[in-house]
Amino acid sequence: MSDISQIKGINARQIKLLQENGVSTAEALAMSPINVVSDIDGLGEKSAKKLIWNARNALGMTDFTKASEIDENTEYFTTGSSELNKILGGGFQTGKLTEVYGPFKSGKTNLAHTISVTVQLPKERGGIEGSAAYIDTENTFSKEKIKRIAKRFGLNQDDVLSKIYHARIYSSDHQSQMIMKAETLCKTRNVRLIVLDSLMALLRNEYVGIGSLAKRQGVLNNMIHGLSRVAETYNCAVLLTNQVATKMVGMFAADDAIGGNIVAHGCHFRVMFKTKGFSSNNSLKRRAVIVDAPDLPPEECEFYITNAGIADTDKVDISPQEVSEFEFEIEKLYEENDENTPFTDIPLTNVKGIGKGTAENLIANGISSIEDLISVDPNELSAKISGISSNMVLEWQKSAKILIKS
Repeated sequence: MSDISQIKGINARQIKLLQENGVSTAEALAMSPINVVSDIDGLGEKSAKKLIWNARNALGMTDFTKASEIDENTEYFTTGSSELNKILGGGFQTGKLTEVYGPFKSGKTNLAHTISVTVQLPKERGGIEGSAAYIDTENTFSKEKIKRIAKRFGLNQDDVLSKIYHARIYSSDHQSQMIMKAETLCKTRNVRLIVLDSLMALLRNEYVGIGSLAKRQGVLNNMIHGLSRVAETYNCAVLLTNQVATKMVGMFAADDAIGGNIVAHGCHFRVMFKTKGFSSNNSLKRRAVIVDAPDLPPEECEFYITNAGIADTDKVDISPQEVSEFEFEIEKLYEENDENTPFTDIPLTNVKGIGKGTAENLIANGISSIEDLISVDPNELSAKISGISSNMVLEWQKSAKILIKS
């Protein structure tokens, strides 16, 4: 990367203004649209155009290059699943925008956490020894999950956490601002991965109705192009997780990513995550499908979401003894009970909707096991305990039945 001060005709005041607005290298300036630079207070359109053109001339961007001489400089790092790596052409790629979309609990945020760790791995172990910037619009970032993933890959949890730069986002304007800030981290903190989880959550909430569509797409377009420029300038990988909407195709319903053609055309790779069967609670197994890629076939694979990140199986190498040393508990996404496990060994608090206080109240009224809960008459129990309705008991019984079958 070239120092912005080397650009012909630039002065100290202009350098300061550009750096304050996230444009800190000659490459970043050369790839910026004129209207974006001219909107910076203190820089007019004439000055912006001159500086951008001079930056492009200095970098040789105004000449054509033979295809044989193009240096793509692409690097790959592992996703945590060899099967997912395979269909992605070798792993998660730098210099590109990758959109991963899918329904709730399909594994998007799990992937985001996993690659925030694997990007830090040594090159001989499938990483690129970089840091990560995590732009969190849904408040789903988990330090505890990062610790488990770090332990799985044999990394020190404190070192890993210190190389993940997290920003909690509250509005679409804030989202745009932190995308610019992430560019600064690429230069100063060796950030090689930017995660935006998720791309459309706030935009979907703020721009409601057909009348707001054009404005929303304009904001979205600026975000996509800004991230694309950062990815190319710093050879940085970008993960955009995206939500879906259900669309009717004839008599059938199908999930499709939101954001329209702005997102579809702006991302280099589009990957769809699918849950297994009709319920995401039935299995940890997920399916990934390459929807669009410039140089990859439309393949698909299966992988697992686990309590220690994306993996090829539903088991990972973290023993309870090792975990206790780090003072956190392994998250139990789903309860696993074999056919010989008695119902009395399953705590009432494992049933969805029953907390510690409610469980104590149930035990005091003769409901001391899952079997007791399933066999009790809902009307009789609701009459015994104040604040508990028969409908609530019915829901507990449904959850308990699912629990003992899983």
